[in-house]
Amino acid sequence: MRNVFLGAAFAAAVLIVTPAFADEVEDQINEALKAYASGDLAAAKLALDDASQMIAAKNAGALGAVLPEALSGWTAADVESNAAGAAMFGGGIQAGRKYEKDGQNVEVNIMGDSPMLATVMPMLANSALAAAMGKVTKIGKNRALQTKDGQIMLVVGNRFLVTIDGSGSMEDKTAYANAIDFDKLEAL
Repeated sequence: MRNVFLGAAFAAAVLIVTPAFADEVEDQINEALKAYASGDLAAAKLALDDASQMIAAKNAGALGAVLPEALSGWTAADVESNAAGAAMFGGGIQAGRKYEKDGQNVEVNIMGDSPMLATVMPMLANSALAAAMGKVTKIGKNRALQTKDGQIMLVVGNRFLVTIDGSGSMEDKTAYANAIDFDKLEAL
């Protein structure tokens, strides 16, 4: 009898505590499960789509955390991140930050989980194509392309496209590229 009472008390405690740990994503997934169980496939899909977008937004926020702080003498704008729906860039996540110094600027952008990467990665991986677009170099352990128009592009972990652009010098852009925490980026 005592074990039954303890089991019931534990179950009640779990039911009371569990909602405190629930979040919007879990709520949407649970809503989808209920809709699916009742046969409302349209509502189930909508709830799962919403949960997927919420997860992408969390990933985009984590992506912004790998952007470097302002280098010495520079100022940094706030990180901007978003999870693009299918209408923008075929979906995916993006984070960027702009840096300024003495009227010059450098902008670092990272895009991930986007079908657009499938079109860019082969160009960067093909030495002949990459050489036609600019100078191939290394930034950390990553192969990078310094384009003829002054942009740096690199693919990290076959999942992220990093671009560094702006009116700053190539040395400034390279310094910002080297300041990115690529190990942290690959771990996302």
